[in-house]
Amino acid sequence: MTEAFGLKDEASFKGVGIHTGVSSEVLVAPSEKRGLFFAFPGGIFPVQSAVADGTARGTTLVFPDGSRVMTVEHLLAALAGLGVWSALLSPLGPEIPALDGSARPFVEALAPLREPGWDVAPIAVAREIAFGDSRGGFMGVIPSDRFEITCSIRYDSSAIGAQVYEGVVTSDVFAGDIAPARTFVLDSEIAGIRDRGLGRGGTADNVLVIGDGDPLPTSTYRVPEEPIRHKVLDLVGDLATLGRPLKGRVIAHRAGHRMHLDLVRRIRRGLLLF
Repeated sequence: MTEAFGLKDEASFKGVGIHTGVSSEVLVAPSEKRGLFFAFPGGIFPVQSAVADGTARGTTLVFPDGSRVMTVEHLLAALAGLGVWSALLSPLGPEIPALDGSARPFVEALAPLREPGWDVAPIAVAREIAFGDSRGGFMGVIPSDRFEITCSIRYDSSAIGAQVYEGVVTSDVFAGDIAPARTFVLDSEIAGIRDRGLGRGGTADNVLVIGDGDPLPTSTYRVPEEPIRHKVLDLVGDLATLGRPLKGRVIAHRAGHRMHLDLVRRIRRGLLLF
């Protein structure tokens, strides 16, 4: 099934899914076709053909044959962040492995794919798109000749408080400043997450647990203000469901997977108007 994609070496990632707790694997290989493709017994599908859902503390993709895979955002962020837009992903299990809760292991293994990758024409934002939600979240994108992100969060917990990230996201910036940032959770959120049947594979090895009191020591973080940088990581991964690079300045305030994916849908609708 994969010979038509001109596969050479595969990278294999194994581990438990952070939400299902089920052992899973995903194979990633270079492709001679432009785009990010997912391979299942029912066929090979471009990422943009999937219906994306972001309501379960992660991004789940459902493909035309009914195949479903959870928590794709860290792997997609690694590919997009590196500028790899020609790859074939073969999930073996219900969820992408959590590994260490960041995109760093994916980046370290997939960096060689940058060399044989094909240039893919980016989606250039032609007009402003902006919307909000009832909880004070805001999401938008404006035209720019580069891929830029302004992302902010505000938590009642003084351990996180308000954090802002702003900058042009190049492959070097992503690999060094964003990819190492781990999934995080407030200690007070854990019980509610488990009650929803999620977080079954979450451990101290793949989740940064933050208390509701004083900030953690700086030495605890892999990168400065690690929570906001992980939010940027998630945003890059969710935008990768466009199937092509984005050229524009993305602005996100108190947003999450659901709003990220809503922006993707609005960008797609905008493309149909031009």
